[in-house]
Amino acid sequence: MSLKWPEDWDKPDQGNDLLCRKFMSGIWHGENGFYFKYRYFRPEAKSRGNGEDIKFPLALYIHGADAFGDDNALQLEIHDIGTMFAKDSWQDTNPCYILAPQCRMDRHWSRRDTCNMLQEFVLDFISRHNDIDTGRIYVYGYSAGGLGILNLIKSFPDFYAAAVPICGATNGDGIKELLKTPVWLIHAEDDRIVRASYGDPGEGSGFFLGSADIYQVLKKYNDRHVDIRYTGYPEGWMKKVFGVNPHCSWVTVSDERQGDAIRRWMFGKKRKTDEQKKSTYSNK
Repeated sequence: MSLKWPEDWDKPDQGNDLLCRKFMSGIWHGENGFYFKYRYFRPEAKSRGNGEDIKFPLALYIHGADAFGDDNALQLEIHDIGTMFAKDSWQDTNPCYILAPQCRMDRHWSRRDTCNMLQEFVLDFISRHNDIDTGRIYVYGYSAGGLGILNLIKSFPDFYAAAVPICGATNGDGIKELLKTPVWLIHAEDDRIVRASYGDPGEGSGFFLGSADIYQVLKKYNDRHVDIRYTGYPEGWMKKVFGVNPHCSWVTVSDERQGDAIRRWMFGKKRKTDEQKKSTYSNK
């Protein structure tokens, strides 16, 4: 099955193929025949110091529907955003793991069973790499992946240190759970594939919320003062600046200049691990 995308769809820059080659591949098997093919990037040895116990962040990347498949390649090859943290310019100052699973055509990131298996997969990956900093697990992605991210942090609050769902959406069920994770929502206001707003935001399964709607709801309930942000690009801006379809707002995040603040914001977030929480409690 192949999906047809508009002619003004984003294409990867020259050199993305070289970044893709830095990723290793694997396959993870879950319950009842469930599996994920995935690609992952491991920080180079030069980042590991002289035998010191160094821990690295993990960036979980969730692709959109245009990369659904079973080839374990398209999720990185189709856009720059999946490989942006693998660039030397980033790894030299922010060495990190990158994990890029691929969703099969017969699944969807927003399905509950897929969401649960994705979390199991992430936990298993962390358990097999003891140099991952469990207080700095980040998740980002676009479109269908943005929907998946929002469901993931609803279902597993207080796990991810920060989330950047790009041109995503969700329903109103459990919307307040999003207040347990710092979130930066990204959307173009003239996106017609996934809309930034679907009207008056509400709660419950009867309401479908775009990024602008989600932000309005979370602002209303954010009594914990969690860092919740929203960037909405005005009508015509994506076409004028990048020459792409308004849905392709992920290009702003992967762009060297436009996305710098977003990338640094995400990597600046830290979550207290269970061990740190116990330590804080025992010292009171």
